[in-house]
Amino acid sequence: MANRKAPNIANYFSGAKQNQQLSEAEQEINQLKAEIESLRASGSDELEIQLSTLKEQLRSQSGVTDIAIAIILQNPDQPRRTFLVDSIEAMSQSLSNDGQLSPIIVIPQDESYLLFDGERRWRAAKSLGWETIRAVTMDAPDDLHRKALLTSLHREDLNPLDKAEAIIREISSNVDIKTEDIPRNLSTVIRRLNKQKRLTDIIKALSDDHSEASADESISETERTILLILLELQLNPASVDANLLPMLGLADDLKDAIRNLGLKGVHAIALQKLSAKNLNLSQAKAKKLREDLTKKVVQENLSVLQTRKIVSEAIAKYSPSQKSASDANKQLGKIKQSVNLISADLLTSADADSLRDVYDLLKQKMTEIESLLT
Repeated sequence: MANRKAPNIANYFSGAKQNQQLSEAEQEINQLKAEIESLRASGSDELEIQLSTLKEQLRSQSGVTDIAIAIILQNPDQPRRTFLVDSIEAMSQSLSNDGQLSPIIVIPQDESYLLFDGERRWRAAKSLGWETIRAVTMDAPDDLHRKALLTSLHREDLNPLDKAEAIIREISSNVDIKTEDIPRNLSTVIRRLNKQKRLTDIIKALSDDHSEASADESISETERTILLILLELQLNPASVDANLLPMLGLADDLKDAIRNLGLKGVHAIALQKLSAKNLNLSQAKAKKLREDLTKKVVQENLSVLQTRKIVSEAIAKYSPSQKSASDANKQLGKIKQSVNLISADLLTSADADSLRDVYDLLKQKMTEIESLLT
């Protein structure tokens, strides 16, 4: 029997859409099955070549495919640096009980794949000893770090330390400035614009791409670029300055606690006050006390108020002078409230002698305060 000409198999799949599920091609494959087996039996080399081409085509066009875990590499631009043991164990349990409900996303490289999204699932699958994991592929974007950042940034479970470090990496890749100078530049422009009561207007103008914001000489080009990057990431620059960038200045043991124990950022800020200076202790002793109280906060799931209370108690215990300062600050706070009660009506109603006495007293105290501040 003469060999039959091998059909152009790729034509059956020419209409396949990018990211189409592989299962959607099963009907076409089944239609060809009998003819393919017949041609294989006849030894058609042309068919084998087309089958090899088709396999590669399906691999690139199909939505979900099984990929060997061993050839999937971590993404160095992944914003998330924290993967708590409990979180991975919970994901492993989910994979064991329900299977993999959603694929990870990977970027093809030469002989491997770069993990773009789904690292918890990938880590959990590895811990279970899986050899393959379901994945979809995507082309590598030009701005890989920013795409990865946008994918993870607004997830609630991304801790503030990971967010802060990822934001700094994104800014440093777009601004010619030292990494350690970025927080200072942002804080400087935020404070200055707040003092001028122009922060809201400048942010709105930059968000709306107003030309007057770009030409505003009150902010430098570096400051403007930093603000624009944060706005493009859908972040409030003032909030980043107040709530995220302080994470970068935390003691190393507190950073480790955030990553390994699940310590919350606001709790870490409170515990940061347990410094050697505030406690009047050596660095080693202060660190040991801070670590012990950090474990207490995490294990007992203390609130922010409870955490601040034990911090204040520790400072009062080890540094009485700090307690005195705290008491003095409370008294000054009450005095400020009393001064604020001096209304225009009250001043208008008082006689000249009383006003002179208050004036002389306040002037004297102002001189004393100035001598302490200089």
